[in-house]
Amino acid sequence: MTVIYPLLYMLGGLVVGRYLPSARKGLSAILTRGLIPFVIAYNLLTYQAGTALLAIFCFVFCAVLFLSAQLFWRDKLRSLTFSYLNIGWLGLPLAIAIFGDAASRIIIAAYIGGSVFGNIVCVLAMQDKASGRDMVRNTLFSPPVLAVFAGLSLHVLPFGLAESSLLAMVYELAKQLMTIAGMCTLGIWLYCSKMTSASLRAAVPISLMRAGLGGGIVGLFVWLCQVLEIELVAANAAVLFILPLLPPAANTVVLETYYRGTGQSAQTIASGTLVSLGLLSLFALAMLL
Repeated sequence: MTVIYPLLYMLGGLVVGRYLPSARKGLSAILTRGLIPFVIAYNLLTYQAGTALLAIFCFVFCAVLFLSAQLFWRDKLRSLTFSYLNIGWLGLPLAIAIFGDAASRIIIAAYIGGSVFGNIVCVLAMQDKASGRDMVRNTLFSPPVLAVFAGLSLHVLPFGLAESSLLAMVYELAKQLMTIAGMCTLGIWLYCSKMTSASLRAAVPISLMRAGLGGGIVGLFVWLCQVLEIELVAANAAVLFILPLLPPAANTVVLETYYRGTGQSAQTIASGTLVSLGLLSLFALAMLL
């Protein structure tokens, strides 16, 4: 039954998109500047061995997808929509719905790596003359990276916050709110995006290519972790296979508008999201049956 809730929240977002489309800006800000950074910081406060490895893996995973796409298309923006994925808004709610709360630590670690990748490559892809200073500044001062610094700092300080029952309660509430806000925002955004049958048809082979290539990368990583007896990954291997099924990050079109003044990626992202929802539904059925 819990798998149905994220879909209901997304349907609610479609309704909100019909009557109050501007709500997505506020919800996006709450997600990216409040809920997601808090959840990241808490997970690092209660650090578990293997979390850093997962973040590094996701960075490498996205980078391999980006470089592979560049070989095919020689188009940085298109390669970005192939590799910068919607881990926080879509991946986390669905992972929790399918696998339970234990999956949140896996996906949040992956989100950290994906966010660092996104902040670096977005500047590189969107600006013709991207400077190293811009990439460093955008990365270090992005909410996910600031949350990483905060979480690690609190982890080493002798305050005993990891054992706080109050913080644990706030964390559980934040995860629920993040699921609601993330899926609702996705619904609003899908309602406001223009899609055509041609764009949907074009999204199918791209999504399947990402699923195939990404699935191979994840499979290799899981195998190595099993050989090296990295328990956090080995025990949650199935969760990682959500990653290659995810659609492009909706944040890409926001950054494109900011840096280039265009919104060419919006149709690609919207169409890719619908195709990915179909693939994720099949994945969820396979895991739950």
